[in-house]
Amino acid sequence: MFAQATVARGCALRLPVQSDTDSVHLLRAADIAEMSMGLTAPHANSGCVIVRGPHIVGEGFLYGQGSKSAELQAVERAGEYARGGTAYLNLEPGDWLGDNSAVTSLIQAGVSRVVVGIRNPFEHLQGRGITALRHAGLNVDVAGEDLVDSKGNIAVALKSCRVVNAPLLYKAAYKIPFSVLKYAMTLDGKIAASSGHAAWVSGELSRARVFRVRAQSDAVIVGGNTVRRDNPSLTTRKEEGHQPVRIVMSRGLDLPEKANLWDISKSPTIVMTQKGSKKEFQKMLTDLGVEVVEFELLTPRRVMEYCYTRGFLQIMWECGGLLSAPAISSSVIHKVLAFIAPKIVGGVLAPTPVGELGMLQMTQALNLSEVEFEKVGPDMLVSGYLQPLPDLPFGNSYGGQSKGQLTFA
Repeated sequence: MFAQATVARGCALRLPVQSDTDSVHLLRAADIAEMSMGLTAPHANSGCVIVRGPHIVGEGFLYGQGSKSAELQAVERAGEYARGGTAYLNLEPGDWLGDNSAVTSLIQAGVSRVVVGIRNPFEHLQGRGITALRHAGLNVDVAGEDLVDSKGNIAVALKSCRVVNAPLLYKAAYKIPFSVLKYAMTLDGKIAASSGHAAWVSGELSRARVFRVRAQSDAVIVGGNTVRRDNPSLTTRKEEGHQPVRIVMSRGLDLPEKANLWDISKSPTIVMTQKGSKKEFQKMLTDLGVEVVEFELLTPRRVMEYCYTRGFLQIMWECGGLLSAPAISSSVIHKVLAFIAPKIVGGVLAPTPVGELGMLQMTQALNLSEVEFEKVGPDMLVSGYLQPLPDLPFGNSYGGQSKGQLTFA
């Protein structure tokens, strides 16, 4: 049962709302928003579910740049059934590049209530959509602020809303894209045999999962060693749909003249290098259509800052230990996906997923947070955050601003 609003001193005062229905539909909004991951950069992953009575009457999600907003799609599908209904949004509606249809469509459709998962993390947009809806007379409840429940269902739904837009939260907080380090290793911690042979460490289902994460990413990064040793394609293995940009980091451009990554017919490739390196090789690459970007000093941090300016939201790192170590050390890796295969290959010189970090004691080890374990075929997937999801500053329920932070244990 929804709490009734009370008017006092021009402000709408609300009691905490307890509703299992709210959490269910908010989770659904987050689920359909996830369908757009990898397709919307630099925009958010947004989903909208419109409910009238016990029925879902309209849904929509932002499925690519230039597509209609999730809210407008849901309203169009709901038609007259949207009037008097409740719209569930995983993210506060906002004005993206001059498109304010997310807000206006809900108002014009006659929706009476809007439930928002998280506020927009960008300061110049945060609270604007919520304020506009409230000024238009709509009842707006924000999860964790107006919506709470003793069972913890709202907290679960809220976390899903945060996770589906983790790239947006990290980008707003750190001014770099959300970066995921992925690797597959044997039970004894090797990513290849001593000879360098690495096909295949993990099983078929694990590789399928990797292709899915690639499809959710704007770019995939490897180092020169991976290009020389594996000659990867770094595609999603699908003929249609989104393909990530392939990025190769190499200071000296000690790279083969023939490589799968130089074929840009399926996806573009960017080679990032140190200024002045092998000009003839650079020309060969540009003649093939490969983009070359030079840096005064090539570092993971500089590369991520550059990717931020390109509008990338999520980056997948599929590099070896020589590149993953400095990436971790420079604090640009936010999440780890480690596929562990039930194999033992041995070898003192066999490569490991992370190179030297300069740690001399186990007490210096980096701990993952929000760790999850999942069996994927014969393999075990261990995932977690090296840098926790950023806290969200939020406004209070009455349209003002609060210094509070919304955190999870």
